[in-house]
Amino acid sequence: MTTDDEVLAAAHAVAGEDEDRAGVAMLVALHGGAPGTGTDDDRALAEDLDRAWRVLRAAAPDTTVQDALAALAHLRFRPPGPAAEPSAAPLAAWRPADTGRGDRDAEAARVHDAVLAGRHLRVVNWHNTPASHAAELRRELTWYAERFAPVTEAELHTALDTGRWTDPRPGVVPAFFDGFASAAEVAAPLCEELGLVGWFYPPTEFLDCPAGEQRAFAAEHDLGVLDEDLPGDAPLAMSWDALADLATRHVVCGHSATHASSASVRTPADVDRQVHRPLARLTEVIGRRPAAWAWLGGTPFDPAAPGDAAVAASGVRLWTSNAAVERLHP
Repeated sequence: MTTDDEVLAAAHAVAGEDEDRAGVAMLVALHGGAPGTGTDDDRALAEDLDRAWRVLRAAAPDTTVQDALAALAHLRFRPPGPAAEPSAAPLAAWRPADTGRGDRDAEAARVHDAVLAGRHLRVVNWHNTPASHAAELRRELTWYAERFAPVTEAELHTALDTGRWTDPRPGVVPAFFDGFASAAEVAAPLCEELGLVGWFYPPTEFLDCPAGEQRAFAAEHDLGVLDEDLPGDAPLAMSWDALADLATRHVVCGHSATHASSASVRTPADVDRQVHRPLARLTEVIGRRPAAWAWLGGTPFDPAAPGDAAVAASGVRLWTSNAAVERLHP
């Protein structure tokens, strides 16, 4: 049983992390599949999630169930490390401006029900993984590989179809966002060595950008460039050839053209640039439709949003948000 003080300490630790450097562990719900049958462990996990949500909801009015899931994952599903420094950062990591308390409570209830029924997945999100951090990344990935099973696109759909995983170990998805060269050069080889399957989310125009212009592109589009990255005009983004190569062993997903949010995509021109063209380019390069989609901010699927509707109409089957993986198509 997780205590209130443990929840608050974990939430403060997560809030103080630099997401551009750290692997942020998450527990996410699975929506859109067969009903699952929860175990005693699932019921205990759902009880802890309920407690975490109540504690954070009372402590900070802007929190969402994402914050409770991250705090719970910090306590239960990540390798031990040094004690976190006290942080004054807000506990609410993210909140859409138009998401009221009622909607957030409803989302929390839906996630709780999924966890209770055993429909959940462990995800660890990385952004930049430079060579200077390779030893720490190896330590973290080794810890996950020793305890959790790799998850392919096919295995995730089988679990959604049947409500059961084929491997008795819980699954884990190491997710690498934003198309940095370090994901292909550092993270992917480590995943392969350790038997994990990475899920990669590159913004396509970052890969198109000439190497000498990539730093300016990253600064303009909120891509986290680290001091440890190579100086000068060395490529920050992976190449299309590197993406095609890693797609033979890992999972490639859509992440817009420019690291865009759903809210920024409103006109037909926006939809073409941020959805249609990225999906066409990714499909051309990897030889298949991307497995999933995520926007900047990890917003849940909204069929009324033009960009979201275009992704669904394209046939992309999975939607990745901060709190869930939702299947759009059987």
